[in-house]
Amino acid sequence: MTPRGPTGGAPRDAPRAAANSLDKLSRSEIVTTALEVLDEHGLPNLSMRRISDYLEVQPSALYWHFSNKQSLLAGVSDRILQPLTAETWLFPDQGTQQGTQQTRTLAIQLRGALLSRRDGAELVSSSFALDLLTVDLATMISGAAHSDFGLGTPQSRTCAEAIVHYTIGQAFHEQQQAHAATVGALQPRSISPYILQDPTERFTAGLDLILAGAAALASQTDTPDTQS
Repeated sequence: MTPRGPTGGAPRDAPRAAANSLDKLSRSEIVTTALEVLDEHGLPNLSMRRISDYLEVQPSALYWHFSNKQSLLAGVSDRILQPLTAETWLFPDQGTQQGTQQTRTLAIQLRGALLSRRDGAELVSSSFALDLLTVDLATMISGAAHSDFGLGTPQSRTCAEAIVHYTIGQAFHEQQQAHAATVGALQPRSISPYILQDPTERFTAGLDLILAGAAALASQTDTPDTQS
């Protein structure tokens, strides 16, 4: 992608500035541009000023659609998580499978979404912590855990929250380590064998441990729904 605006050094397109007037600028376009800035410059440099420079509008135009920066970042987080809201995550024969398929698939897709964007895990983590997401990760995964294991509501919710926090945290560390390696901040003597392991294998090993615990809990519960 060719960098746009003053930050990329590319010539300005005069008609673009007119097209992006306040009455034509949309939330979707702002979020799309914010993702471009995120990928090119990272979360620390994802500012309202930089986004507005890319769009060739005044920063005040962004506030017409987003009340503050946190709400914009939440919109970007929702876009990152958009693949999880598609109906395609469900197995065609949902309700007939036994085991951990749906819960495991959602966790893997969550990790993939976080890693699809630079600093994606850190950004989503902030929006999740402030309860600004419109994508309800815990409820989504809780429903899958209930279907997979037959756990009652409290246990399904606990399982889901454990998976969400684990997945976001692991992806956050993975992206930090990748960035540190890129800038030469990881010294060979400081790299543990754990870090040298394949990150996907590390993630799935931890995920499967959580799921094994959920399965064990379910096997000890005779009537899980009575605990809801």
